[in-house]
Amino acid sequence: MVAGSGAFGGGITMSHLALVAPYTDLAALARQVCEELDEDVAIATGDLAEGVRVARDLVTKGAEVIISRGGTATAISRQVEVPVVEIAVSAFDLIRALARARDLGSYIGVAGFRNVIYGTKSLESALGVHIEELIIEAEEEAAGIIAEGRSMGLEVIVGDAVSVRSAKEMGLQAILVTSGKEAISQAIREAREVAMVRRRERARAEQFKAILDFAYEGIVATDQEGRITLVNPAAEKILGLAAHRAVGRPAREVLPGVPLDQVLQSGQKRLGELHRAGNTLVAENIIPVIAGRETVGAVATFQDVSHLQAVEARARQELYLKGHVARYTFEDIVTQSPVMARIIERARQFAAAEATVLINGETGTGKEMVAQSIHNASRRRDGPFVAVNCAAVPENLLESELFGYEEGAFTGARKGGKKGLFELAHGGTLFLDEIGELSLNLQARLLRVLQQKAIMRVGGDRVLPVDVRIIAATHRNLKDAVARDAFRRDLYYRLNVLQINLPPLRERPEDLPLLIKALVEKISRRAGRLPPIFSEEIIARMQAYSWPGNVRELENILERLVVLRNGEEVEAGDLDEILEPAENQPQPVLQLALRGTLAEMEAEIIRRTLALTGNNKEETCRRLGLSKTTLWRRLKSWQDEGQRRVNGN
Repeated sequence: MVAGSGAFGGGITMSHLALVAPYTDLAALARQVCEELDEDVAIATGDLAEGVRVARDLVTKGAEVIISRGGTATAISRQVEVPVVEIAVSAFDLIRALARARDLGSYIGVAGFRNVIYGTKSLESALGVHIEELIIEAEEEAAGIIAEGRSMGLEVIVGDAVSVRSAKEMGLQAILVTSGKEAISQAIREAREVAMVRRRERARAEQFKAILDFAYEGIVATDQEGRITLVNPAAEKILGLAAHRAVGRPAREVLPGVPLDQVLQSGQKRLGELHRAGNTLVAENIIPVIAGRETVGAVATFQDVSHLQAVEARARQELYLKGHVARYTFEDIVTQSPVMARIIERARQFAAAEATVLINGETGTGKEMVAQSIHNASRRRDGPFVAVNCAAVPENLLESELFGYEEGAFTGARKGGKKGLFELAHGGTLFLDEIGELSLNLQARLLRVLQQKAIMRVGGDRVLPVDVRIIAATHRNLKDAVARDAFRRDLYYRLNVLQINLPPLRERPEDLPLLIKALVEKISRRAGRLPPIFSEEIIARMQAYSWPGNVRELENILERLVVLRNGEEVEAGDLDEILEPAENQPQPVLQLALRGTLAEMEAEIIRRTLALTGNNKEETCRRLGLSKTTLWRRLKSWQDEGQRRVNGN
């Protein structure tokens, strides 16, 4: 429900600002602030997913800037296209909430999104309590994380709206971190400044657009009286005019068939009309030039109809290629490994084919670099290279990202719909990274596209043919996933036509000196520093390291060394903090009796690994080769199953 000082009736009032409050008290306080400051802001209430829905509705009604708080602000910023200004949670707000919580217990959990609660643990000594930070990355994680806090013995939860709601549902005491009037008024001032900047930028963009739209065509301009003031060379050629004879004369005499006078009188543009100039058929667009509310002239553009189709095709290709270009070639791959040499040679052969390629390899081995190299060596090199990480996009958004959507397909859908990545990749290559994370529903849709070479947008009823080559990549064992019914067998065989298996860095230590040299030069040049010096002893030690993060981890470590050692020699001590933990710390051994079903054994392995890592989910994912999304789904399903058993269902 939308309410507040900014009425939306037929559209937002002049302010074009909207505030989405995660809880009702904040909405009420915001209304007070708007009344006191005479601010015109539309105010609505909605937390997280509901807040996103409300924000999208506000944007469709004209909101230029959204104001919100905490996790709701984060969620809105990820899913709407207008700027989001966050109502900051101050240290005073946190201290005030913690002081209230201290009266209820001394073991306090501060839960919520990172941007709300970061740094609260530093308040322990000042308040005389023990604080645990419970970071929530997504709305669906809240219940599980609060449940973990309860199992730790936390007495009271302090946090944002979703955290407090989850805590109360579990019977825990909870205190909401509220925002004061100053934070709200500051956010409104900032939002107003953002809106003003956006309007200036929009005006400038319209000016540039007009220049781009009309500069390379035949152009004839008139003044307020309809006399020609400008004829460019293209217009002379297309219309058969001599500029020096046309300028200063009435347009109705020089161009009797062109309705420039009508546009001047009506102030209405006329687009896409045809005009015969000698033996040439031209398309004409006429627009009025308006200063204030007065029409002060008109501009007509002309283009030879025979060239329109070719120009449109080139423009469409430019739009598709913008931002979707493969930067790497096989020559960019640094290696002297015989294994990698054979892989590159095989990849070159695959580039000449059109079949689907499946690239297997651990995280950081360079799967996308190989995919881009294949594209640039193929006949599709002049087409777009579109990449998407299937694990990085939420499942509910990935479908519309891949296949696009029609106008009105869902709440907040863009007017006119939106092209999906398959359409953007038409004539080129679509790289599906981490394809093992696709849901079974999306796997089925992808299979149909591969079989039919056509897509249907979300909410659409038209089948659109697409000419796209698929290159997929994964760090998971898809064959095992097929055996566990986690990946479709038919899709696996469709993808696994041409296979490339990239070795981890630890299996090609001979490449390390070359990689260090190439990466250090790149990093040093970018950072404006001198490259550090690596002795043979240091390189040998780095070759002995297992590199679980592969080339990506190597690049991160080298960036750190470039900062630490500006042109100096790298010392053994520089590596101790970076490499020693992985080299020397004894690793606990996972002991498991193989019994039960495959699903039961999987669950036991995950539980045991969580126990060995002290419930460190990131380390558990690294050891088992799982994504965070997959681990969360497993934990959530086991939790729901346990709850059903407790309820006797």
